[in-house]
Amino acid sequence: MKFTGKFKTLYRLSGIAKGIIIAMVFTMFIIPAGVLYAGNILIQADKQTYDGEKTIFEGNVKVDYEDISVESPKAIVRNDKEGKPSAATFVDGAYAEKNSEFSRSEVKANIINLSLLKNRIRAEGSAESAVFEDKKPIVHIKAGSQIFDIKKNIIVASDDVKINYEKINTQSDKARISINEKGNLDKVEFLGNVAISQDKSIIKADNVLYKPNADEMVASGNTNSTTVLDEKTNVVIWADFQQYDNISKTLITSGHVRIKYKDYIATGPKATFIPDNNSSRPNKIMFIGRSRIQEGQRYVEADRIQITLEPKNFQAEGNVKTRFTQVQSYKNINKDK
Repeated sequence: MKFTGKFKTLYRLSGIAKGIIIAMVFTMFIIPAGVLYAGNILIQADKQTYDGEKTIFEGNVKVDYEDISVESPKAIVRNDKEGKPSAATFVDGAYAEKNSEFSRSEVKANIINLSLLKNRIRAEGSAESAVFEDKKPIVHIKAGSQIFDIKKNIIVASDDVKINYEKINTQSDKARISINEKGNLDKVEFLGNVAISQDKSIIKADNVLYKPNADEMVASGNTNSTTVLDEKTNVVIWADFQQYDNISKTLITSGHVRIKYKDYIATGPKATFIPDNNSSRPNKIMFIGRSRIQEGQRYVEADRIQITLEPKNFQAEGNVKTRFTQVQSYKNINKDK
């Protein structure tokens, strides 16, 4: 076997029943953009086979690389042109763990690829990951595949993505999760066929941006949300854009807004939900711009419409027009006499 660069191979016999444990330590020197980096890789396995381009490790494989540890029944380590290890593929069910000062992350998948040059982990096949804080999982992610950017602390999940975070449950085609230096969730971008449930609300949209620190959620593209009020009555909202601020308990909607509440159907360019004083429950809906509200056979148009949920009523201001439908003609009334 021929290796370039410094390496050390350690053999330790631990009994015939346990086999031979082989530990290999590589010292890598990677030089991107003229900057010198060095890192150590420790690989342990029961068996290894080397063909000049790659090394196959089998049986209780464990790889330690900086703050990352990966385990699997089998691993394939590939070398670059200089003979230095550049990538490792873990198959037959793999588990990876990354530890930092503030948090811990882990991922399980059928296959895990570790790129040493790109500082990236790719998990494929029933990929499941979690981010822990004080030994408590704060984020749980399931997807067909997940890519972890080790240096940037970014996770990109694809293919039927499901994420649980505190009281929030989500589903989407793709998600991009950013984690800050302290291991806390910084922001999450949900992309494609997004559905999010939280407490008594469900929101669906093309894309959703969630910022945990600001406790703010922004939905865009064919948004549809349903909220169950205390009396178990639904408020349904359709709009191009919806922004919910959980701190102020305020919802801002814009673009082809349509709202249904009991027998009210209201439409307009923009509407804002605001709670009553000393309450977190939304009770007023303020339509701004030329808007219309329908109640039974009555249609009211105005520049501004305010809907109160409890007690149920509405006020219209600015160039108000009212129209009633299915009203019997006065000509027909005279005929009946």
